[in-house]
Amino acid sequence: MTAGISSGNSPSIIQMTSGKGQVAGFCPFLGFEDDPETALAYPAPYNFCYHCKPITPVSLAHQRSVCLTREYPQCPVYQTVDLEPLPRELRGKRPKVHGSRTRLSVVILLAVILFGLVVAASMGLIRIPGLNLPVIFPTPSAPVPVPTAIVTPFQPTPSPEPTETPQPTATVAIVFPSRTTPRAIETPFGNDPQLVIHQLQEGEGYILLAEKFGTSVEAIKAINFKLPDSLWVNTILVIPLNTDDVTALPQFSVREITTAGLTIEAYAERMQIDPLLLKRYNELPDGYVLSMGELLIIPN
Repeated sequence: MTAGISSGNSPSIIQMTSGKGQVAGFCPFLGFEDDPETALAYPAPYNFCYHCKPITPVSLAHQRSVCLTREYPQCPVYQTVDLEPLPRELRGKRPKVHGSRTRLSVVILLAVILFGLVVAASMGLIRIPGLNLPVIFPTPSAPVPVPTAIVTPFQPTPSPEPTETPQPTATVAIVFPSRTTPRAIETPFGNDPQLVIHQLQEGEGYILLAEKFGTSVEAIKAINFKLPDSLWVNTILVIPLNTDDVTALPQFSVREITTAGLTIEAYAERMQIDPLLLKRYNELPDGYVLSMGELLIIPN
């Protein structure tokens, strides 16, 4: 893998291409969470280490002093042969992904309200100071002349014998819904046990979640990777439904898909995950194509 800083409108993005050489000054194992070939040329929470398993964001201090300097060959993770979890002191915070959606929703809502005001003003329903739009009133149409009816004597005519016409046989088309649906918040999936991805709401805690989903506090903590003792609003959790027996399950973390068009196998290879386990725990078939914004549970 080789690295280079791209020119043009994005001077701070490192583009990685496959090869044996390395451009001095940047670690070749640095990349975006969903794109190992690209990284930022300055310390940022979007830079992940791909020489560990699972891939993990690197702390800003370590990026500044090692990853983005000529000292990256001295990194203890760089020098390892077998992929292992990134040491705790080198881990960074995972970037948030929901802020842009909220802003986009607000912009769309304001655009719809503005459009409705303009339409109402053009119809004369409301008046907006400084906005003078022509009001269209319907023009009266000319009276339509009524023709004079001419009455003629009624002459009955023999009606033909009714003949029975064959009626087409109705056919019923049975459409079976697709079994595979994208994983999303509050959508149960899987079997033995059934799981659900839950976003923590204000006022919720371990005890309330255990009562709500029919499980135990110990079971929730057992299947979530590096879950803190104190929960925060908007924390994403994996929760077993109506059971507290999770001895056969690994610990999970939740990832949001930010690149459309990847198959489940290609995503597993990119994230260095066993594709069989990824498809098994997400209940997805071979060759399944991931959608933008879809959520996956990642076995650790």
